[in-house]
Amino acid sequence: LDPEFRAKYEHHHLVQMARMGAEYEATKQIRTRRLKNEPDGFYLNDGGRGYTCGICRRSHDGEDIWWRPDGLRCRDCWRNIQEGVIPVLNLDKEWWEEDHFTKFEVDYYYGVKTQSIKKLRREGILVGRDLKDENGYVYETVFLVSENQKFLKDHPRKER
Repeated sequence: LDPEFRAKYEHHHLVQMARMGAEYEATKQIRTRRLKNEPDGFYLNDGGRGYTCGICRRSHDGEDIWWRPDGLRCRDCWRNIQEGVIPVLNLDKEWWEEDHFTKFEVDYYYGVKTQSIKKLRREGILVGRDLKDENGYVYETVFLVSENQKFLKDHPRKER
């Protein structure tokens, strides 16, 4: 390319968008090809930072993120899945199709505060699965839609 032409259009927003799109597609294809050797997924180990787990919503570096085509999971959530605490959740769904929700979502979307969540869990109305980190501390509670039909019927989701 002509250096003058390149200098003029190199920083144009459409050129930048095309460059970002191409980088994304290349990364996606590399990861998809890697699935042939590792069909269950793999840790990214790409030196990247700021990946968000699709289950607990915590931010992690690339070496702590398990990649699958349907979403990202942190090391602790993936370990909990392998131990059978929670099933493999499809993270590629829209919010109205999701098969799980978290304690934050119970508070934010259903208007149930922390103390009430504890009470509902004791009463068996709200069934949660505690996710523990490698030290045994509960870092998140996941509620499966299939186990909480009564709660969802009694507490309609509030739009924000």
